[in-house]
Amino acid sequence: SLSRLCSRKQILMRILVTGAAGYVGSVVCHKLMTRDQNYHVIAVDRNLCKHGWFDEAHEGNYNDIQHLLLDIDCVVHCAATSLVGPSIKDPKKYYRNNVYGTQELLDACVAQGVKRFVFISSAACYGNPENGICKIDDSNTPINPYGWSKRMTEIMLADYHRAYGLNSVSLRLFNVAGAHNKLGQEKEATHIIARIMESAMAGKTFTLYGDDFDTDDGTCVRDYVHVYDVAGAVHNAIKRTSRTSTCDIFNIGNGSGYSNMDIIKAIEQNTDLTVNYEIGPRREGDPDYLVADTYLTQQRMIWQPSLSLDDIVDSAYKFYKMTSSS
Repeated sequence: SLSRLCSRKQILMRILVTGAAGYVGSVVCHKLMTRDQNYHVIAVDRNLCKHGWFDEAHEGNYNDIQHLLLDIDCVVHCAATSLVGPSIKDPKKYYRNNVYGTQELLDACVAQGVKRFVFISSAACYGNPENGICKIDDSNTPINPYGWSKRMTEIMLADYHRAYGLNSVSLRLFNVAGAHNKLGQEKEATHIIARIMESAMAGKTFTLYGDDFDTDDGTCVRDYVHVYDVAGAVHNAIKRTSRTSTCDIFNIGNGSGYSNMDIIKAIEQNTDLTVNYEIGPRREGDPDYLVADTYLTQQRMIWQPSLSLDDIVDSAYKFYKMTSSS
């Protein structure tokens, strides 16, 4: 890192990334290290950062890093306890880590004079919107502790902006998938693309829950976005925090959505896998359609996804094959 650092003409921004060893965080670090030559990236994670896309790496919890925040221009907060199901079973863990832990991080930012903050939020902030189109000005009523922990942080950011002048952009990610530059999801991921692919690779039969949804093919429609497009959104969000006064929330998704049958077809068309599936009962409360409205994201943050479902499937499959053979 030192020789690379010395070869730069000028460091314009020092960016600290929490959760830098995770799925999204690792690809964000890669993007920041390759997009421009004027970022100094400080990676923070409770786990060892193995990817090497950073100038400095520190192991530890994100709520105990005040000493690292001196002279930081922007914090990108990717770290969180995630997954909806476990949050229902153990909500205290989610509120402690995602809400209280983030408050401690925000307090440290204020104390050290950090004025710019990018937060990785979630579509779970929406709950189940009536028409399935998720708009920022909707009711924003989560239906699980994970969603509430993300929404509470967005509310804190609005209050810290008013009180302390902390500029922020919150990115509500929809279903992040795919892989980039040998960086991808660990096995047993929760979204359906990974689950179908892993099932097919193991020669198992996959259960689709419901084929009586009010959609073109009867299977539910969800919004999927490539992890590298997410990293691009983070890059644009960092730039937006340099505005005089900013406290924004944006959707990061495809904006059109794909059905479960679309996923199966894409996997069979872009890999050598055969998907064996059966239809199971529809799960209670499962909406027909859940897709991001990305109009404001396109207009105000100048971002839209560049990678398709085929790209997501192709990159994920290559990553799975690479990791399973290593």
